[in-house]
Amino acid sequence: MKEIVHITEAFGGGVLSMLTQLSNRAAAAGVGVTILHSIRQETPDNFEKLFHPAVRLRHVNMCREVHPKNDCVGVRDLSRALRECDPSVVHLHSSKAGVLGRVAARIAAPQARVFYSPHGLSFLRRDVSPAKQFAYLTFERIAARMGGTIVACSMSELREIETKVRPPDARMIENGVNIAEIPPRIQKTSGELVIGMSGRASYQKNHEAFVKLATDLHAPSVRFLWIGGNVEELPGQSKRAVECSGWVTRERALELTSELDIYVQTSRWEGMPIALIEAQVAGIPAVVTDVVGNRDVVQHGVTGFVAKSEEEMAGYIARLRDDAPLRERMGAEARASACKRFSMDAIFRQWLSMYEFGSDRHSREPLGTNEVASYETSSDSQF
Repeated sequence: MKEIVHITEAFGGGVLSMLTQLSNRAAAAGVGVTILHSIRQETPDNFEKLFHPAVRLRHVNMCREVHPKNDCVGVRDLSRALRECDPSVVHLHSSKAGVLGRVAARIAAPQARVFYSPHGLSFLRRDVSPAKQFAYLTFERIAARMGGTIVACSMSELREIETKVRPPDARMIENGVNIAEIPPRIQKTSGELVIGMSGRASYQKNHEAFVKLATDLHAPSVRFLWIGGNVEELPGQSKRAVECSGWVTRERALELTSELDIYVQTSRWEGMPIALIEAQVAGIPAVVTDVVGNRDVVQHGVTGFVAKSEEEMAGYIARLRDDAPLRERMGAEARASACKRFSMDAIFRQWLSMYEFGSDRHSREPLGTNEVASYETSSDSQF
């Protein structure tokens, strides 16, 4: 494998987290890695520092929404970059790159193996009209016929892909995290209980529901914390029920997560949320909405609860709030299960195998012995 090129327009959040893990580990193993990316509002100012020195970063203009003129320019620029990189593998992240990248790969890198990770399917968005949802689904179906492999990050996402997109080739590799960098839940001696969630203010994350839960379940000994959110972004007159950290670094977000007793995920749709995985690795029981991704991470009744309504969610939170032994038991189950299931060590090996063999496993040169050895001896917590 001489070169992996990652392409993403959604350069932030969970996509950025997975990109750093995949690209840094490949670069540490001696594989050439280039990332063609755009900039979003949620892209950190110092994102270059997140990557291994050998990872090449190159900005390409891509816009999130459908825009024929800008999208044609995006395909042109991606095609030029792919010709220069001459990749053996092209890995596309999120829906815009999934469409534009497959067109560009057909033009400029026809011999490369192409993989597409949706990180949350665009046609499941609930902030757009049914007409737009159908348009997004149509784009996914057309792009799937251009070749490549769609790789879902959860079993629920894979089912949606297989039943609605119906691509020639679809697989599933779950998201992973670097276990070593996630601090475990802090055992408290005081009687205060902290309930929180992590993420940007958006319709997708449904922070309005989090505020309502905080208002309804507010008590002197209970504190609700929104990690990454700002007070100005909260709806209504109930802002005083929620404490906001404001924008924080990833390291600080993990520290704040470790202080939680219950993690909440109120999302309207997901792929497989990294913040939720990190909370489970930290040993925090979770109460989440019953949507794609959330339901795949949390084992209902074992590592937390999956709620079908806001009323159910409030009931589950109250149950955990009032039952310390249940919180301890579910937290311990969450950590034991998540550390084994979502370790990036195992996830990265799955991606290496996918990159090497894909759907044409007999026609490509396998990863060299030295590259495998380099990866096996690299530190899990180096980057």
